[in-house]
Amino acid sequence: MTDYPAETVPNELTEGYFQWRCRRGMKELDFIMTRYLNDAYPSMTQQDKVQFNEFLQLQDMTLWSWLNGKVIPEDAATAQLVKDICAAGYLKK
Repeated sequence: MTDYPAETVPNELTEGYFQWRCRRGMKELDFIMTRYLNDAYPSMTQQDKVQFNEFLQLQDMTLWSWLNGKVIPEDAATAQLVKDICAAGYLKK
């Protein structure tokens, strides 16, 4: 997941930047990604932020197929991120 042009990576991976990037074309993804970001951002390392930014560069349908369990990512780090996002829970109050 690291072959993205430099212009897609901002100088600072701030929470505000991620809030904007978590707004997707699918309402379900908006909800899931925002829920994960709110839970995870305070404890993310710089490497976690870079990985999450790369994850957010992918197509909505790819993300959705991974998050709904229809497809498992081949990359182990991506598969773990998907598990972490799913573990944040879709239905928390």
